[in-house]
Amino acid sequence: MTNANLVELDPRFTKEDLKEQKREQKDPLNAKLLRPIPDGEFELVPFGDDPSKNFKIDKDLPELVKAKMIACLREKADLFAWGAADMAGIDPSVACHQLTVNLSVNAVSQRRRKQSPENQRLRKKL
Repeated sequence: MTNANLVELDPRFTKEDLKEQKREQKDPLNAKLLRPIPDGEFELVPFGDDPSKNFKIDKDLPELVKAKMIACLREKADLFAWGAADMAGIDPSVACHQLTVNLSVNAVSQRRRKQSPENQRLRKKL
């Protein structure tokens, strides 16, 4: 009996899969967009009575826009999840992770890898 909802968990790729991935990466339409970095100054607006729950709004927004945005965010307060317990219907084992660490093993530092002189100069410029 087969189940159409099963997911293929084999992490290995065939040569054809790798070639297709490379073609997709070269295609400018499939280029990954980097997440924008906020620019400017922000003010913290309290979300409710809890001081740890707040959101940031740009200080340069017009007052009318800022007031409407704050009103909208407070109106939709039930949509925000501040922790895994706030996400009703989602199993915490999906939303949380844990690291498997063997405490009986001693930590080992990796050996130092020297870079070429060109790369050292480039890193110093950054």
